[in-house]
Amino acid sequence: MAEEEKKAEQAKIDTNKQEKLKDKVESKNKDDQVKQLKPADLRKQLSNKNADYVFRLQKELETQGKLSETEAAGKIDELLPQLVVAQHHGHPASTYYNMAPKLKAADMLKPKKRTAADIPFWQYAVDSALLYIAIFVGLFGIIALFQTNQKTSAQNSQMGILTLLVVGAMMGIFMTKYNEWVIPAQTKNKKIPWTKLILGMVAMLVILFVLIWVLSMPVLRVINPVLSGAGNIIVAVIAYGLRWLFRRHYQIIGSVFTPTAKSK
Repeated sequence: MAEEEKKAEQAKIDTNKQEKLKDKVESKNKDDQVKQLKPADLRKQLSNKNADYVFRLQKELETQGKLSETEAAGKIDELLPQLVVAQHHGHPASTYYNMAPKLKAADMLKPKKRTAADIPFWQYAVDSALLYIAIFVGLFGIIALFQTNQKTSAQNSQMGILTLLVVGAMMGIFMTKYNEWVIPAQTKNKKIPWTKLILGMVAMLVILFVLIWVLSMPVLRVINPVLSGAGNIIVAVIAYGLRWLFRRHYQIIGSVFTPTAKSK
């Protein structure tokens, strides 16, 4: 008898779990359906309380941000899916945002800071390439300034400007990729195995040596001249200036030497 009661109790628990799981799935499906609706349809689903909140929020956006009615409505449309979903779960807008319409409007109008997750690989690669070009070309320029024998300088320590530009750019791109391997985005990739990391670095070095060898050929000397120390330093300053403008324009965060994980 006790065994039967135990089985009945267990069956009841299993049934309750299945019901909860079913309700959870149905709730998620309804939320997904809401996110597919058009703004006009979402506005019709707003409760009176939320409709009033949205109305006042739009007016605040128009007043504080000096937005047109269409622009303010567009910003509201972006909020409607999450607002209706929260409403279905019993959370009105005032509770969901925990802000009055006036404060919510100010928060929406406040410029958002860019995060590492917002920055694509190519922007980091360009930033790193310009930095390495500035370092490489500037370093060789300084070396040339301290060498008095120009013949020895050209033969032993100097590379053509095209070689320095290409090698610097490639190093910047390679190191950006290396950082992506070592500090991957938590939402995308996992760290690659050390064997693949080592092979990747070896491949990078081989490519660099091949590039240096090819660009050092006498036939390319016309387009790959050896600049004076001052000439190299001028090119390095220009590269660094371009990098400064690039970083400012795209709001780059971190650098190849201080990488930032792209986690959210």
